[in-house]
Amino acid sequence: MQRTTPAQRRGLIRNFEDIFGELRKVIWPSWAELRTMTFVVIVTVVVVSIMLGLIDYILTQTLVKVEFPPA
Repeated sequence: MQRTTPAQRRGLIRNFEDIFGELRKVIWPSWAELRTMTFVVIVTVVVVSIMLGLIDYILTQTLVKVEFPPA
């Protein structure tokens, strides 16, 4: 296994310094905004899940009636 050189270590440290510098520039949402956005995402997931479930049920019932019509 190859050892890291001092130049590689400096590069790695510089990389993390740049990352933390960029994270300091981020405008983070407030707790109220975070709660609101989380609620919107959860509601959207539930609504889309219900819609997909209904579409699946309708298509399944349609295919069952087409493939196995009553005698």
